[in-house]
Amino acid sequence: MDRLLWASILLISGSAYAGPKLSAEHTAQIEAGEVVVIPKKPTNDVGVAARSYGLVNEAIGIVWPVVRDCQHYHKFMPRTAKSEVRERNGDSMKCYTQVEMPFPLSDMWSLVRSTIKRTPEGTFHRRWSLIEGTYSRLNGQWSAYPWGDEGKRTLLVYDLDVNPKISVPDFIIRKAQTGTLPDVYEAIRKRVESLR
Repeated sequence: MDRLLWASILLISGSAYAGPKLSAEHTAQIEAGEVVVIPKKPTNDVGVAARSYGLVNEAIGIVWPVVRDCQHYHKFMPRTAKSEVRERNGDSMKCYTQVEMPFPLSDMWSLVRSTIKRTPEGTFHRRWSLIEGTYSRLNGQWSAYPWGDEGKRTLLVYDLDVNPKISVPDFIIRKAQTGTLPDVYEAIRKRVESLR
């Protein structure tokens, strides 16, 4: 078969890498084990929004359930005191999470509608939006992509757009939220390691 035709078939069928486009600098950072955090403009410029990238040294089949199954977050995610699935219907579920806050702030909680999607290219996505809780807005997504020539590692991408109902200036919320994202990735890596 003609090589050009074969390459076209691969691209059309989605067999080529279907992940986000990363700069050479960001690729080098995540290959070095760093977590790349890119601040974004939040909805209505209120609250905090960011996208982050990080690698986990395990195949997607092992990594994906760790970020998909929100009911286990209290076992390993930073500051997560309680997590459970309140309702499940096919690829949709309602996830409840309670997060411990430093004194004198009260703990925060949320009930979100979460939807799971798998693409033909072998990538996974869990998107959520707020139903109720101590937030004005809580939207986010975990995405997982096979990484490397043999797909033995996983690139995780975390998007968030959140506005908590607390009396703290936005710049402090933004610094706190984005500053803790590397801890989230480290917690996931340790959870994956513990499940081997």
